[in-house]
Amino acid sequence: MKPTLAYIEDDKDARTLFSQQLTEEGFVCQEFGSAEEFLKMAAPGTYDALIIDIRLPRLDGIKLLHRLREKSIFTPVILITAFNSLEYAREALNSSANYLLEKPFSLTALKRVLEKILAAPRSLQDCVDRALETLTLTKREAEIARLILKGLSNKEIADIARLAEPTAKQHIAQIFEKAEVNSRAEFFSWIFPV
Repeated sequence: MKPTLAYIEDDKDARTLFSQQLTEEGFVCQEFGSAEEFLKMAAPGTYDALIIDIRLPRLDGIKLLHRLREKSIFTPVILITAFNSLEYAREALNSSANYLLEKPFSLTALKRVLEKILAAPRSLQDCVDRALETLTLTKREAEIARLILKGLSNKEIADIARLAEPTAKQHIAQIFEKAEVNSRAEFFSWIFPV
């Protein structure tokens, strides 16, 4: 399966050029001209990697990254900047970016960084997000699936989700059916295959 990328850059020419080149190299690359445009589409598990320009109008790349983490989106991120300074490097690391790439850069350099971060072990959260995304769960089912993965009992899940326990059990059964599993242990194994 081809890795899916989001390229968030306000310079249309640069964004289009690199998106086309990445597509030719075997990636699926979606382009976004602003942080706000991307935030409308952003969801956990949708992309394999994000390429974000630090200098975006209104909402910059660092603030965008903070917003993504607040929305529980832990996709690996490459921040790109024309001004590589100690301050930017510190901000990038503190905002949990995986890599800071200085402009101008070549397609070869970008591919090398992408290969590194795509080959690196993903965070547990990103593994969960990617697995749950494949199930096409409702918002409520996704919430309950995450509670199952925290090891909570049906009663605890019902209390947290503000549901009657039989309703929580019904949602759990639907999640298991979509994942084609019969138990919590099988569900864990499905999410985290060995």
